[in-house]
Amino acid sequence: MIHLPFLLPLLAAGVVRAMWREHQQGKVFVNSPLGLPDPTTGTAQATLPTHQADKAFDDVGELHHYQKVAWYSLAFAASGSWFYPPATLLSIPLLGYNAYHFTKLIRHTDAAGRKSPMTVFESIALAGSLVTGQATTASVMFLLIFGSRKLLLQAGNIADIGLSRTMDPRFAKMWILRDGAEIEASLREIQEGDVVVIRNGDTVLVEGKVLEGEGVVRQYSLLKKPKSINKQTGDKVFPFTQLKSGCLYIQRV
Repeated sequence: MIHLPFLLPLLAAGVVRAMWREHQQGKVFVNSPLGLPDPTTGTAQATLPTHQADKAFDDVGELHHYQKVAWYSLAFAASGSWFYPPATLLSIPLLGYNAYHFTKLIRHTDAAGRKSPMTVFESIALAGSLVTGQATTASVMFLLIFGSRKLLLQAGNIADIGLSRTMDPRFAKMWILRDGAEIEASLREIQEGDVVVIRNGDTVLVEGKVLEGEGVVRQYSLLKKPKSINKQTGDKVFPFTQLKSGCLYIQRV
């Protein structure tokens, strides 16, 4: 158990870092300097002017990030419990970081979800574990909370596309760049590091990072309905989300 004089400042440091991240995400500069060819024309696309646009809450991407932070906090907390006690202190700012984002997550959940008994239980259990300094317990809870919601969103994406379509072998065909040329390949043939070309109306079937391009992706949200999310260079994309407009070059990770 960590004493309050050490616990509170460390938790506060994590919360401050989370607030700074939220501030940085408030606005996003959109620019599309494409050097790769547009798959519809075969020619390089012109650079679009840089402009500032509101950034919507990316439910799947945010949950993926929170879950990753929870794994780190669990690693430090478990190391502190089993091997080197001071390592537990490193997990506390990460728990404060995720605690702030948990409240943010609830704000972006539908009204029924915010008032559900499960959410109330999660809130009370998390508050108790954080106040008493149970770092390992809090880390495991964050993993379960974010992981379960991420699975529900993926299920919503599949339902939005249609389960019968996802079972169709033709659905697993994509265009990838090999030696400067586009070739059609099945999902099982795509390797880590391959660049997948996604056009208007295509469904993203791999998890990856946008190398170049700009587009709007339709994906399921915590409000239990589809949402449009802008994607540009550096953003992550996730399976079973659909590109509504634009062109993306995605590197599989």
